[in-house]
Amino acid sequence: MPTLTAHVTDELIKEIDSVSQRLDRSRAWVVKEAVREYLERLAEDQKRWNETLEAIEAADRGEVVSADEVLVWVDTWGKPDEKFKDAD
Repeated sequence: MPTLTAHVTDELIKEIDSVSQRLDRSRAWVVKEAVREYLERLAEDQKRWNETLEAIEAADRGEVVSADEVLVWVDTWGKPDEKFKDAD
């Protein structure tokens, strides 16, 4: 496994060491998990951003649902005749 070196502040080292002791894990494990979770969060943020841009483009093309249609749908939620159930 490759090694990664990073310059961090003394305060950050103290926080990492505190978490490390609390979880009974190594400093390396804490840093690896923090980086992994951060990258996952960035990927999810990018996915949401892309979905937002797609939704804006769809709205610009006129692909929208009226408020009345939404209210009809909401009124049928959980009922056997639910409207738009398979609208994915």
